[in-house]
Amino acid sequence: MFRSFAVATFLTLAVAAAQADDSLEARVHDAAVKACAAKVGDNRRMSFYGAVFDRCVETVTADTLASMHAKQDAKDKPGAN
Repeated sequence: MFRSFAVATFLTLAVAAAQADDSLEARVHDAAVKACAAKVGDNRRMSFYGAVFDRCVETVTADTLASMHAKQDAKDKPGAN
C-alpha cells in the first residue's frame, strides 16, 4: 500500500531537489506530506483525529529514507557498479 506513496514521494522529491538549502530529511518529509494528502484527501484531519495521515507520513518518510540510504550504501561498497 505504501509503495505507491514511496513512488510519489520519489517523484515529488526529484522536483524539490532544486532547493539545495533544505536537508534531505525535510524534502522527503514534505514530499510524503503531499503524497499522503493526495491519498487521504480533504478528510485528513478528521480521520481518526489525523492519526491515519500522520502514520502515513511517518511510514512513507521512513521507508523512503531507508531505501535511499540502502541504495547509497550499495553504491559506496567496493566493487559496486
